[in-house]
Amino acid sequence: MGFFSWNCNECKHPMLSEYATSEINSWMNNVVIVRPGRDPIHGSYDGYGRVDSYEIDWDDGCCCYHEACWTKAGEPYEWIESDYADDQGFFFDELDHNMECPV
Repeated sequence: MGFFSWNCNECKHPMLSEYATSEINSWMNNVVIVRPGRDPIHGSYDGYGRVDSYEIDWDDGCCCYHEACWTKAGEPYEWIESDYADDQGFFFDELDHNMECPV
């Protein structure tokens, strides 16, 4: 399976693989996965559905934030399904996700 991703519930930009980041948006690789009734997962998104050693069951949907966005939003624990990223967090124009870290 190729690259896939979901959009952050706060900024609406996708979790980015380290292979798709630039100097400006590298913070979008550090993510939080909110899980119902369990502690969130924090780590680096690999672009293939894994945050560090945790594999996201993409059939069940995903509730994700960039770590910085999660902090900015007050560290929410409510599970809200994230939208699938049409650009798969990898196939996008250089400036599409070229934004500074919000915190």
